[in-house]
Amino acid sequence: MSKDIASRVTSGVQALALPGQREGWQAQHRGSLLTDAQAYDALADAVQSDLKARRLDGDLPWGISAAARARKRVKPLRDAARAMRKAARAINGVVAAYEETQPDVVLRRREDKQLKKAQLKAAAGAAAHNSAQVTLQRLAPGESEGDPAGAPRLLGDFFGSGQQRRGA
Repeated sequence: MSKDIASRVTSGVQALALPGQREGWQAQHRGSLLTDAQAYDALADAVQSDLKARRLDGDLPWGISAAARARKRVKPLRDAARAMRKAARAINGVVAAYEETQPDVVLRRREDKQLKKAQLKAAAGAAAHNSAQVTLQRLAPGESEGDPAGAPRLLGDFFGSGQQRRGA
């Protein structure tokens, strides 16, 4: 029996490693898990309806006790169905992990990351250079001979003549 499990595991890993067989492996295993989940749900529905119909002495009227007892008894089946659906989602995660760790995908992702980092670094350098240029222009010697060298220019200097405007 262990040889059977070992060979199934080995063939599963080999199928995951090959891009052409990966989708088939995923569809097969995911489909079987979802089919099992549906079977457990159907079985739980049948058992629950059967147990609801069985009334015992001492039950509350209107079948409240029978319905509660039925829900309690089919809870393990519902949990099994939920676990099968969770396992089907895990199959997708395993396949995604194999796709994400392909050497060419990892290399491309790293190159894209380095390119984006270089672009951001260049943009930050350009912004710093432009900021420094603006500061140097603001602190440059005055435009007329009477202005002292290095005199800072005021915001009002950028609005034309030195007349005060309304609201200013």
